Amino acid sequence: MKTIRIATRKSELAMTQTRLVADRLVACAKALGEDVTYELVSMTTEGDRRLDKSLASFGGKGVFIKELEVALLEGRADIAVHSLKDMPAQVLPEFKLAAVLEREDPRDAFVSKGGAKGIKFMDLPAGARVGTGSIRRVVQLKALRPDLEYVPIRGNIQTRLAKLAELDGVVLAAAGLKRMGLAEQVTEYFSVEQVLPASGQGILAIETLSEMRHCEERSLSCHPEERSDEGSSPELLPLLAAVNHPETFGIALAEMSFLKALNAGCQFPVASHAEILNGNGDAGLSAVLKMRGIYWHESTQRLLQACIQMEIPATAGDDWFNAQGEALANQIKVQQ
Repeated sequence: MKTIRIATRKSELAMTQTRLVADRLVACAKALGEDVTYELVSMTTEGDRRLDKSLASFGGKGVFIKELEVALLEGRADIAVHSLKDMPAQVLPEFKLAAVLEREDPRDAFVSKGGAKGIKFMDLPAGARVGTGSIRRVVQLKALRPDLEYVPIRGNIQTRLAKLAELDGVVLAAAGLKRMGLAEQVTEYFSVEQVLPASGQGILAIETLSEMRHCEERSLSCHPEERSDEGSSPELLPLLAAVNHPETFGIALAEMSFLKALNAGCQFPVASHAEILNGNGDAGLSAVLKMRGIYWHESTQRLLQACIQMEIPATAGDDWFNAQGEALANQIKVQQ
């Protein structure tokens, strides 16, 4: 029996999400006639340790994945599981995005005192205090309610929900709440037209080593004598292909390509959301990729917005989805 070693953060949400991926791996392996088990290699990342500072102040998205990537390089893990929204727009050349699970609800959720029976966001009194650790959310929420006070908060889901003791509401990703069985605490969901979610939000990503086996000392604190040169296990490739959800993978590529084209990370109020609208094959209608993007232009204090809608060709591959993200970013750039 093969044991797959999976690197993950130690937080309760991360462990829950990683087990979802692990169970999916086991189920797909069984369907392929293989018998596998898994071992979680849990660790605390810099992003988990430094809760007293904003992510933008000490490195951005990479602070949640660096330790997991080192575990891959050193041969202590076969794969790593991340929330895609925590990954930088462009992974280091030593690694690759190998697979994604089908997307969970990508929307942002508002939680106020009383949960489902609480006061809705637009009904809050002027001056009410709303907690969120995301500048992307703050920019968009201010457009809806400029009369509210937005308070920076960080920490796990439980920590943020506990802030309701001193705040009038908090904004969290719907996916995390649902995966933790906390959907009943949601007061309401923001539509993607109201608040565009973070690129990759709701998508669980599996990262592996790429074909490149080296470790660049300038990129990661990994010494050659400390790592394994075995790389990703070739026998994992068919299993990862079976686990991968193709439509979500295309969406993931488009959304991350948008961020990459704008050279944006979590320190920028920028976001994109792609969805595939399925056509009617009997009527000769093809599926369509609809993608929205926003970018806050600091110098002009304007929220730039763009949208594209493209028919997906039957031959569409990774390059096509990457190109759509770049095309959306170009629409943003011409507005600057």
